[in-house]
Amino acid sequence: MAMYIGIIGVLVLVYISTFAYRLLHNINAARSIGLPFLIYPVNQNNIIWLLTSVPLRPWLRRILPTRIYNRLTLVIYGWEFYEKRRPFDEYAAPQGDDRSFFLATCGTLELWTADPVVASEVLQRTGDFNIPPITGLLFAQFGHNVFTTNGARWAKQRKVVASVINERISKTVFDATVCQTTDMLDELLLAVSEKKKSFVESNELFDMIRRITIHVLSEAGMGAKAPWRSRDNEKPEPGFDTTYIEASKVVMSAITGPIVIPISILLNWPSWLPGHQNLKQLGISKREFSRHTKSLLDKERQRTFKDKTALRRSNIMSQLLQASAEQGNTDNNLSEEELNGNLFLFTAAGFETTANIISHAIILLVRYPKWQEWLFEEVDNLMPTDVREDPEYTSVVPRVTRIMAVMFETLRLYSPIIRMLRTNDAPQELKMSKGVIHLPANSAVTINIIALHLDPEVWPNINRCSDPSWVGDDDQVLPDESTFRPSRWINPDTAPRRLYQPPKGYFLPWSHGPRVCPGQKMAQVEF
Repeated sequence: MAMYIGIIGVLVLVYISTFAYRLLHNINAARSIGLPFLIYPVNQNNIIWLLTSVPLRPWLRRILPTRIYNRLTLVIYGWEFYEKRRPFDEYAAPQGDDRSFFLATCGTLELWTADPVVASEVLQRTGDFNIPPITGLLFAQFGHNVFTTNGARWAKQRKVVASVINERISKTVFDATVCQTTDMLDELLLAVSEKKKSFVESNELFDMIRRITIHVLSEAGMGAKAPWRSRDNEKPEPGFDTTYIEASKVVMSAITGPIVIPISILLNWPSWLPGHQNLKQLGISKREFSRHTKSLLDKERQRTFKDKTALRRSNIMSQLLQASAEQGNTDNNLSEEELNGNLFLFTAAGFETTANIISHAIILLVRYPKWQEWLFEEVDNLMPTDVREDPEYTSVVPRVTRIMAVMFETLRLYSPIIRMLRTNDAPQELKMSKGVIHLPANSAVTINIIALHLDPEVWPNINRCSDPSWVGDDDQVLPDESTFRPSRWINPDTAPRRLYQPPKGYFLPWSHGPRVCPGQKMAQVEF
């Protein structure tokens, strides 16, 4: 018995020693590089730490002394949104660099940066700085895609994907959004007339926004049109347990969490555990989403096989199939897994980000009604004179200015992507604002989007000449870079560009460089 206890004790000691070794190794590496660094005797990427620290954040904030909590929060996932630029000003600046610092922990050595030079350099050098494998855990559920791959495999997919996101797709997004939004407004106006009031109250507005986004992306992505209000008696196609739209709604709503659980576990989730019904439904939806995607792909293949002259339809699936086939050989064609993965990416990733952008914009416009009136002045000018006519893509989209300004300002303050993570397999020389550093192999570079979007050297007092006359009437508590002021994006009439273009590396809602989001135009059109 004593021997077994001794063996267990040795194993525990060895396990603890590995953490101590990594911590000391990372401290020495950070010290030798010369940038500011902070020491934490934890592995912030450990799955147990991730699962426990995030839900405990509010409790820790209440019970811990402020000084301790402010330090601890930097190893709790999502701190960027809460802390903004404070860690750079409070911890990094006194050590000589207010734009970057290392976290020396028991895990990977992490460089955290709000340096636009580093951001541009890392995002531009796709061969040296890779998407980490953990990205695939969320976004490769139905196959690897342009977001989860690196190297030659990424380049092949990028070439095909970039060729299909064109004006035809943008017009489909625009028309579908107009149709869905019109139906939503009809539903709200009907409620107004029934209640005989001049207004309607609803606590389902954000659910409505999510419904619009799912329906639009399903149509633009897969050619699957959905009515605004689903029919109660609508039945799945023969052989399916759910409709495509129903499966899509459940899968997309789970994209930031439980979607990582395997289907077999979801379908057999114990009834005595919390969330049984929801998780079982997710398991069914994951299975059905994959089957629906295959069915839609097969139908599109049959359509083009029967008629070789058949035109591409104005949806991503049709364009992706034919663009892949036009590559000419199997090495450059997208595999079935890659087709499934990229179709999922455009629907799921597009849903979560676009729905969040629109929801945050609505909240800001409600909070600041004068900006709402300012925005509607442009909306009124863009709408057709005849109210019975629907707005046209070619006459509206090229003329939007204030709408884009509101979108960009919302993205600046509430970017749906708060960080970008890259890893390097080999040692790399990395250019920074204050010189060059040598980054050890197997490090991680995390670009803090929130901090970049609030940089006090760039964002304050831009385009003050474009402000409406009432700007400044209210007491401004926050500094200008933290204030919602969409007019900062509108250049004077004499400028060559209508909209302000920030210096390189300071505005990254859709990333930058070769990996810039291919769905950027789609999101702008839908907004």
